[in-house]
Amino acid sequence: MLTNTKIDFSDAHQDRSKKTLEDVLEAAYNIVEDADPSAFNSRHLSNESGYALGTLSKRLGPIENVFLWAIEKSRDKKLQDGIYFLVQFDPHSSVREFAENLVDKFFSGIGKTGPKVIRYYENKLIKRDGYRSDFFDFSNIFVEPYLNMVSLNKTNTFRKMTQNEAQVTWRLVQPLIERPFVNNDPIAGSEKHRNVAIENLVRLFGK
Repeated sequence: MLTNTKIDFSDAHQDRSKKTLEDVLEAAYNIVEDADPSAFNSRHLSNESGYALGTLSKRLGPIENVFLWAIEKSRDKKLQDGIYFLVQFDPHSSVREFAENLVDKFFSGIGKTGPKVIRYYENKLIKRDGYRSDFFDFSNIFVEPYLNMVSLNKTNTFRKMTQNEAQVTWRLVQPLIERPFVNNDPIAGSEKHRNVAIENLVRLFGK
């Protein structure tokens, strides 16, 4: 997974600076949760946090890094929700039920995050760091809980995989479910998209 964006706040060891940093980061997170990238700027951050523009620019550096941090925090929360889904999955449910529930969960998550936010994040990060080979490796976080889930499943509908095979397979989930939204594909979020994603996930994970 990509390393989270670092926020440089030189005086954060002081109580006042810690409070300022916490308030600003919380404000950025709240703005990101509204899923409107046009608000990802210092003026909105100042209004939301209650701190002056000068304070923000002098103490935090590039404001876009604050929003990248907030997007990553939101992403990490959703990844943890995905892990919880795998851990809690009913061992008596089939691979098709798994695919249906997974697609519905991802569809709901993307709807809350917003494709524009994902595009903003990808564009800014690539502009800042260049394209990295591990850009989409965040899916690796699902591999271990998934393999454990399969080992407990009682339906005999899941294909047994090695860890490496599971990593490769999970990297195919994101293009199936998320990319149509990000790329403004006409079928994104439709019943056709849902069916395509489900059928392909059944083929990928099932026997």
